[in-house]
Amino acid sequence: MKDQSSSVVDLDVERVNELARNFWYSAILRAAIKLDVFSLLEGVSLTSQEVASGIDASPRYTQSFLNCCVVLELLDSDDDKYTNSSLTSRFLVKNKPGYVGDHALHHTNTWASWGRLDEIVREGKTLLPYDTGFVDADTYWSDYMIGQHNRATSGQAHYLVKSLDLRDKRKLLDLGGGAASYSIALCAGNPQLKAVVADQKEPLAIARPLVKESNLENRITLLEGDFFQTDLGSGYDVVLISGVVLIKPEEDSRQLFKLAYDLMEPGGLIVIQDYMRIDHDSQRNRLDTLEDLYVLVAFDPGAGDREGKEVAAWLQREGFQNTKLIGLPTQLGVVTGEKPA
Repeated sequence: MKDQSSSVVDLDVERVNELARNFWYSAILRAAIKLDVFSLLEGVSLTSQEVASGIDASPRYTQSFLNCCVVLELLDSDDDKYTNSSLTSRFLVKNKPGYVGDHALHHTNTWASWGRLDEIVREGKTLLPYDTGFVDADTYWSDYMIGQHNRATSGQAHYLVKSLDLRDKRKLLDLGGGAASYSIALCAGNPQLKAVVADQKEPLAIARPLVKESNLENRITLLEGDFFQTDLGSGYDVVLISGVVLIKPEEDSRQLFKLAYDLMEPGGLIVIQDYMRIDHDSQRNRLDTLEDLYVLVAFDPGAGDREGKEVAAWLQREGFQNTKLIGLPTQLGVVTGEKPA
């Protein structure tokens, strides 16, 4: 009698094989972005030969590559011609509002670090992507900062604005505001609000044209310098800290919370937006679990994807009260607190 367990074993083995092949998929996505294939194929259908000519590549390799994009549902094909899938057209064509290609490049820039994960786990260390030689520091940080702007404009900023009532707020301090993405969104959604975005020279160089394009130069000020060595002004009734707590040790985050408290007017609101464990559904738990390891690998040994309740407790220790945990339908969550009036 035939052993019926063999087919089950084969299926289990294929689960392992699929895990081992997953890096192929991100490599194909990264290459398509870097080759700018999706811009070439937006709104048109081209043969593999035409695509190869358009990207100055090997015809044989291009055909195989495009076929892989089709099976990954990045492209559609018909009569030996290729065009963007609906997913790609929405999110992977440069200069479209939903574009997230820079964010994808940022993640794949950590490739060599993840390739040494056994060493990283054994030694309990962080391996910065530009220390591996896979990408230079300027490219890494540029992709990172523009990638965060991708995330904001593809939906995160909309949900942040929707989650906050800032109708009585007048002056926002955006600590580590990067490309000013969230200050732009919050000012656009609250006509009475003005903002100061404090960060280093490089992210503010990216922020400057974005603020100008948004016609908010008279309401958003870009302030270059170290948080703790620069005069950040005063009179703030709301402070935003987005994308910072995840990648910093607890002591650094709490120091930043104290700074926000000292700069804030009584009755002011602090807003922490980041990866945090607020909604504990299975899909979010999967993402948070992987994100926790990712920031240890690529950012800082003290980093972590933390419980929202833990971040709220840190705020309370620095004097904030009435803390609230706000789950969003996107990747990031929000924790708020108030300075006593």
